[in-house]
Amino acid sequence: MARPVNDKNREMVQEKIMESARRVFCRKGFIGVTMTDLIEAAGISRGGFYFYYKSVEEVFLATIQNRKKRQFEEIRKSIEQEPDFYELVDSYFIKQKARLLHLSNSMLRAHYEYLFTHREESDAEFRDKQKNNILRTVNDILQYGVQAHAIPDENVRQISEHFMYTLEGLSVMALFQGLTESTIDQQFSILKKMLNK
Repeated sequence: MARPVNDKNREMVQEKIMESARRVFCRKGFIGVTMTDLIEAAGISRGGFYFYYKSVEEVFLATIQNRKKRQFEEIRKSIEQEPDFYELVDSYFIKQKARLLHLSNSMLRAHYEYLFTHREESDAEFRDKQKNNILRTVNDILQYGVQAHAIPDENVRQISEHFMYTLEGLSVMALFQGLTESTIDQQFSILKKMLNK
C-alpha cells in the first residue's frame, strides 16, 4: 500500500520537479523535451514523477505558473517596501535586460515553442494569460508610481500596454536575431521617457 503524502512533502517534491524542469526547458526548449529528460533531471522514480505530472505539457504549464507567481510575489514585496518609484522601474528593467541577454537561463525559447505549437482556440486562454501577466506586472509598478505621486494617473493603462509590447518585441528579437545591450538600453530609455510626461 502506498504511503500517504502530506501537503508539505507534496509541495517540496513539486517544487523540486519544477525547478529541475525549468533548467531542462531553458536548455532544450519545449519541443525537444521528453518525460525521460524531466524524470532524470528531477532525480526521482518514474512512478513518483507520474504521481504528480502525466505529460511534458503539464510540467511546462506548472513551471510557467510557478515562475509567474514568484515574479508577482517579488514585485509585490518590492512595492510593499515603498522604494523610490524610479529605482523600482530601474530594478525591473535590469532583470528584464538580464533575461534578454542570457537566454541560457531563460524559458523564453520553450515559451515561444509552446505558443507556436499550440494554436488551437482552446490554447487562446494560455496566450491571453501570458500577455496579461506581463501587463499586470507592469501596471502594478506604474500604479505604485501613481500612488507615490511620481507619475500622473493619465494613460497608465496605455503606457503599460506599450511596455508590454516593447518587452514582447525585444523577447522575440532576442530569441531569433539576438540583441545588443545598447539596443535594450535604448528601448528602455524610450519607455522611461514615457513616464516623465
